[in-house]
Amino acid sequence: MRFDLVGGLDVPDWLMSEVLVLSKISAVRIKLLAAAVVKQDIGSERLNKLLGESFKHDDAMAVVAAIHFILSSATRYDVAEDVLSRELQQLGLPREHTEALVKVQVESRAHLQQLARERSLRLPRLSSLGWRVHESAAGDAAHAVELQLGVQEAPGRAPSPLNLHMTVDTFTLLHSELCAAKEAMGRIPAEDASKGA
Repeated sequence: MRFDLVGGLDVPDWLMSEVLVLSKISAVRIKLLAAAVVKQDIGSERLNKLLGESFKHDDAMAVVAAIHFILSSATRYDVAEDVLSRELQQLGLPREHTEALVKVQVESRAHLQQLARERSLRLPRLSSLGWRVHESAAGDAAHAVELQLGVQEAPGRAPSPLNLHMTVDTFTLLHSELCAAKEAMGRIPAEDASKGA
């Protein structure tokens, strides 16, 4: 069976086994654990306080991993509140536990989305572009092109300068390759639209 919680895929076996463990913990403790996971305040002392001495450290960490997976995956795939509740109950989580997890997920959705944005893989952004040709009295073969790129590695940081030096032939090849890539990218939406028709 496929679930929206995991992007329309099958639920991992490890999560199914952890749902059984989660169902044995009180709904109040599940809610407190979920809130601690969202705040990233889940050290060993906190775990012992929330779960008691009956849980071994590895078992407690598995519970935390399951809660983290549920909250982050529901946020990643933007699962609706009612869908998340239904799917967690289909996995075998009691209704009270499901309501506790869904409530924490709904209350902290904006925070979790912001965390996901900050942690997603991003390439540095180009903030400026300049170029100039270095001429030499030695002849045409001695000409060189310098590209001056300003690369924004993270929001709020000053752009890092990046200078590329290349011969005219290398620059000509780079220019033609970039033009071909731009043209190919321009055709992608048109090809996708024609496939759907």
